[in-house]
Amino acid sequence: MRILFCSDALLIDGVTSYILNVGTALKRAGHDVAVMGRWAGRGFQARYRQEGLKVITCPSVSVGNIYFDFMAKRFNPDVIMSDPRRSFPLATRIKKITGAPVITYFLDPVAKTDRKGRDIPSLVKYSDIFTAFEPDILAQLHELNVNVPIVKMTRPLDVFFAPSELQDIHPFNILCFGRLSRYKTPGIFHMLDNINAIQEHIPDFRINILGGGGWRLYKFKALARQLNKSLGRDCVNIIGTQDNPRSYIEKANIVFASATSAMEAAYSFRPVIAMCSYYFGQVTPGNLDTAVRSYFSERSPYYKHKDFAEILPDMFRIYDNYNCMNDDLRNISSRLGNNFSVKEMLKGFDEIMSGIQWHPKNSA
Repeated sequence: MRILFCSDALLIDGVTSYILNVGTALKRAGHDVAVMGRWAGRGFQARYRQEGLKVITCPSVSVGNIYFDFMAKRFNPDVIMSDPRRSFPLATRIKKITGAPVITYFLDPVAKTDRKGRDIPSLVKYSDIFTAFEPDILAQLHELNVNVPIVKMTRPLDVFFAPSELQDIHPFNILCFGRLSRYKTPGIFHMLDNINAIQEHIPDFRINILGGGGWRLYKFKALARQLNKSLGRDCVNIIGTQDNPRSYIEKANIVFASATSAMEAAYSFRPVIAMCSYYFGQVTPGNLDTAVRSYFSERSPYYKHKDFAEILPDMFRIYDNYNCMNDDLRNISSRLGNNFSVKEMLKGFDEIMSGIQWHPKNSA
């Protein structure tokens, strides 16, 4: 089957990461997979090609253009996959040209926007299937009460990640993992503001900050130089954007993250403290279901609070009990692996495709 993913731009973010994971799983299952989107600098282009995905891209002012039209006709997709936001107008355009059905996957809460081409009526008109994996987003889709089938399809964690044994506690590597946006960095700044307390409790700590963020990246680099100079050693490392973060997770003793980044780290058998603009705290077997429902601190009303004062106590507790965490980490990793696997994802995809076999494109 020929599957075309539409992307507004191929910059590294949640949508392009989703395409990489799902697209690779579909490719390995024997499908022909292509990704179409505007060139806008470094992204997942190389990783897509490395995994055997066809990349169709060019510089473009608009989300669609005649080159994409031509390449879409040549690829002749059996199905188009798109998020409901930036790339959906491209999916709509390609559907009109090729006649292929559109699977619209929701990675964020349903936004009832009036933006032309992305509003609910447009999504309903041009989508053949709605899909999501978060329970609350699936519920929101059902609440729309529209004539579009809704199918759960999970994101596969085991495409590129796997559980690995904990690293030795010395040195203690702290990984802050995720895009350096205003929304996701308050907890990191709180940590750096209290770096002397961390030094006192964990003398050989190292903080690795992984993720891109425009001008904020340079702000973090300047702050890191200042802190390293004040402590007399290079203990704050600003890594920037990476298209394959697995090695950094494997070297980490603890991970601070939200959303998919936190999920990947927890599946990899690492202690995780979930935080975003709000603070969720340490992910444990007891609160894992709530952590998943909150998408690891991305969604309200499942946050704990906006006060980040618990970061250091939670970090120190994990450090002090580091060698007694294996059973809890194994429990968390196993449960995530059961629900967010390639097997479960392909099951959802097969259900979706069986539901649109009636489509003129596929019944011709």
